[in-house]
Amino acid sequence: MKKLFDTLSKTLFLYNFSIRSRLILYFLFLVLLPTTIISVTVYNKSADIITRNVHTSIENNLNLVQDNLAQRFAAADNAMISLYLNTEFADLISSNRPTDSTGIINELAALNKILETFSGSGTAGGSFVPMLYMLNRPEYTQYNFSRRVFNIDLISLKPWYLGIPARSDFTVVGLSSLDARFTLKFAKRLFGIRHAQLPYVGLLTIDIPVTEFDNLLDHYKPTAGSRIYIADQTGTIAISPDAALIGQNISTQDYYSQMKTAEGGGGTFHSFRQVIQGDNMLVSYIKIPETGWTILSFSPVKELNGELASFQRVMYIAISICMLISLMMALLLSENISAPIRKFIQSMSHAESGNFNIIIRYRRKDEFSYLFNRYNKLLQQIKALIDKLYVTELRKKEAELKTLQAQINPHFLYNTLDSINWIAINHDIPEISNMVTSLSDFFRYSLSKGRNIIPLRDELRQVDSYLQIQQFRFQDKLEYELEETDPKVLEECLVVKLSLQPLVENAIIHGIQKRRGKGKIRIRVKRSQDILSVSVFDDGVGADPERLNQLLTDKQPGNESYGIRNVHTRIQQFFGEAYGIRYYANAEDQRGLLAVVRFPVVTTWNEVMEDADDDRGR
Repeated sequence: MKKLFDTLSKTLFLYNFSIRSRLILYFLFLVLLPTTIISVTVYNKSADIITRNVHTSIENNLNLVQDNLAQRFAAADNAMISLYLNTEFADLISSNRPTDSTGIINELAALNKILETFSGSGTAGGSFVPMLYMLNRPEYTQYNFSRRVFNIDLISLKPWYLGIPARSDFTVVGLSSLDARFTLKFAKRLFGIRHAQLPYVGLLTIDIPVTEFDNLLDHYKPTAGSRIYIADQTGTIAISPDAALIGQNISTQDYYSQMKTAEGGGGTFHSFRQVIQGDNMLVSYIKIPETGWTILSFSPVKELNGELASFQRVMYIAISICMLISLMMALLLSENISAPIRKFIQSMSHAESGNFNIIIRYRRKDEFSYLFNRYNKLLQQIKALIDKLYVTELRKKEAELKTLQAQINPHFLYNTLDSINWIAINHDIPEISNMVTSLSDFFRYSLSKGRNIIPLRDELRQVDSYLQIQQFRFQDKLEYELEETDPKVLEECLVVKLSLQPLVENAIIHGIQKRRGKGKIRIRVKRSQDILSVSVFDDGVGADPERLNQLLTDKQPGNESYGIRNVHTRIQQFFGEAYGIRYYANAEDQRGLLAVVRFPVVTTWNEVMEDADDDRGR
């Protein structure tokens, strides 16, 4: 459980990220999370409001269509009532019917004239066309010259007539046709108002062209791409601006079936979404309770959501601007906090490498200011302690070397070696004489009157004496060469005493001595600008240069590397870490090792001390 908690903590708190990255992510999270929640909430609420407004708008439009349609139907009813109440008309339909042909013709002519006058133009092209179907007038068929007055037997078997309720006053019959044009037919039963019994005498109808209703529907379309039409109780489209749809039956359509499923009481508004011919449509409808007809509206959802899409774009732009501002503030805040930390880390890196002269300069007055001031004081104290320790160690080593040199009486040593040399000469033994002379020179240069820094010439002479002694020892197995060097370089350039002889000794013991046959050691001096390098080549058995270089910096070196590491340390103590010994593979001889010693070009003791001080300051 604890392991799981630790894992979650590392993940949530981004322990593997830098402080700058964590600050940016935390700030963005704290800003964007509430912004996103608020934006989503506002968007959802706005979407609900806009959706409700759209539904309300469509419902209001359909209600207005219903009201206007009811007014049109009422106007048709009023027109029929006006005709019905016409005195002449009432007398004609209520009086006893004539039996002679003249009377019948006159009656037909009078009724036809009234109907034509009432229609406005006397043709079917008027705003509405009235027709009269009289009960028990078979003679009308014989004298059928009228286009307005008929015997009721002509329609008695038609479904629309049979569908008229027996006691109905005004009836919306529905879709009909007249002169190859679609019309809406309305019917009114007629009773003889001149008789007390009010007997049923016939049926009055009017036909109104469906084109009269086009402006009614187009005016209330929710969007430009919306469609509104009216279907009768059988699902046949009765009114539509698109003439091609009139007369089509939609009862087999999926949306019509869903309308039947969701159908409630008359006048109730319903809406649902339906994919029609590949378009996502909002289907809305209201059923007219008086007629059973349905007013339908089909609106593309993408058009209805235009306002919502605009709001969505504005919201996205606002969120993007908020994110951009948040990111800029996060970057500014994180940089404001992480920059001093980076400066602190950089200073610590310099201090770790030995450079204690880096002072952190910080102008602000905050917690970092206090921290950096204390840190700067700490660096100054550490530098002072290191300088003090360095001087102490240097003096200690000088004292030890002088003590060692004092223990050796040079005059006694030189006199003794000189006596041995003369004995060898007297006994004609030149080998012993040469060895003693070389040994005497070796000690003379090694002591060097107690000096730690000597000319390069003296150091090379000491190496030459050492190699002569080793040649006596190894005879034909060892050969050496001191390559020619500019005498000015030998005289002027100063080096650390006993810095080359240990390298030569190491090359003989670990390289030449272990190989088969004769080996060779070459020493080359090269001055390049401010660098003096002395290269010691050997063609012995060789070794791994990287391992030897590692031993030079190892804090606990083995016995085999103690002398070389001591030389490397002494050089760096005098001249700095940029100088010292470096091993390479001997590419020139294609075997063995190459040891390169780097010194700065110095010609006086003061320059040596300045180089040492400069290194401690870096």
